[in-house]
Amino acid sequence: MACVGCEIKEEAAQVDVEALIEEQLSLETNLVEAHILEKRLEICSACPFRVGTTCGKCGCYYKFRANLANKDCPAHYWQELA
Repeated sequence: MACVGCEIKEEAAQVDVEALIEEQLSLETNLVEAHILEKRLEICSACPFRVGTTCGKCGCYYKFRANLANKDCPAHYWQELA
């Protein structure tokens, strides 16, 4: 039997992050335009703070944050896109 913390980590590893992001984005109304999203994701993919699917600076799913017009990069890498 695994400890409670390990069980939680195992469950979290099985979550389909892309599906969660897609579901949440379907509820959002203030999204960036496709060309801005593409540039943001390009920056995130090369970011030294990215940890898997999350931002190491703020802890959010970076693909979700990149879609939101009212959010900025916590490491200020998106400033040139403004």
